[in-house]
Amino acid sequence: MAGYIGNTPVPEATQTRDNFTATSGQTTFATSGYTPGYLDVYLNGVHLEPSDYTATNGSDVVLNTGATTGDNLTVVAWTTFSPAGIYANDLVDVDTSGVANGQALIYNSTSSAFEAGDVATGNSAVVGWENQVTVAENYTITTNYNMMSAGPITIDTGYSVTVPSGSVWTIV
Repeated sequence: MAGYIGNTPVPEATQTRDNFTATSGQTTFATSGYTPGYLDVYLNGVHLEPSDYTATNGSDVVLNTGATTGDNLTVVAWTTFSPAGIYANDLVDVDTSGVANGQALIYNSTSSAFEAGDVATGNSAVVGWENQVTVAENYTITTNYNMMSAGPITIDTGYSVTVPSGSVWTIV
């Protein structure tokens, strides 16, 4: 698979399908289970909008309008999936030599390869991204790049942060 590192990736989600043949006026269908908000419902092959049914208890799908005898209802329940324990050093197509503390592997679309790149701010901690809460030097965001900081942020007197056209600074 082009554009992937290492082995072909596994799916990012799994699904469970429940198929029903409706009786006259049937509105409630007991599924094998779902997470509310992570399902698709089809009536006779037509995808229903969430406003056409209620699915909040993790087991039943209730149609707003009763089905007709012989209608086919399909409920597709999605479950998120994320692989665990994958490290850059374990990947077969990525060379991590020359990557120093505070750097990250960055994809270079010109050379079609990953290479070491400097991290603008923050640290290399696995658990999160740190930023200072006080700006004590002039800083300009690179044009056509965005920056995100955890706030609140204080800008010391006499210093500024410049946000050029085409860039955005978001403080969360």
